[in-house]
Amino acid sequence: VRHYQCDNGIFAGNEFRAACDAQQQGLSFCGVNAHFQNGRAEKRIRDLQDSARTQLIHAQRRWPSAVNSHLWPYALRIANDMRNLTPNAKTGKVPFCQFAGTTVAPDLRHYHHAFCPVYVLDNRLQQQKKIDKWDERSRVGLYIGPSPPASYTHLTLPTTHPVHNPPVPPTL
Repeated sequence: VRHYQCDNGIFAGNEFRAACDAQQQGLSFCGVNAHFQNGRAEKRIRDLQDSARTQLIHAQRRWPSAVNSHLWPYALRIANDMRNLTPNAKTGKVPFCQFAGTTVAPDLRHYHHAFCPVYVLDNRLQQQKKIDKWDERSRVGLYIGPSPPASYTHLTLPTTHPVHNPPVPPTL
């Protein structure tokens, strides 16, 4: 990073300025309430919010007893991950690969749709303990994204109600 274009929030602090000076990085600030001066960042924020809102609304319609607007941080994280892991329409390059300087893109088959139902193996089976032949071997949860410290571990939201598709209204 050669230069930062920032708003006057936490980036105006002395610690951030000193870190930029130490790395010989430029720093300039937008005017107060002048969002047009930072158009690229504002557009990216708006696109991520639109995607996250769409995911949440879709999930709320399908599973109203399990999903509510308090899950917005997970929707935003998934929207950002998908944006960074899918190829750019203009260049065909994956933003994550450009940032990391690699040509190997992450395998998107390991990602799930936001807030889709998933089955979590029973703890007793995870610990390789025996369970009764007719006991349930998994429980239903909702997928809320990869775990931040380890992307190969996924976060699930346990549900107390069965998660199922709502009945389809009859057509006339």
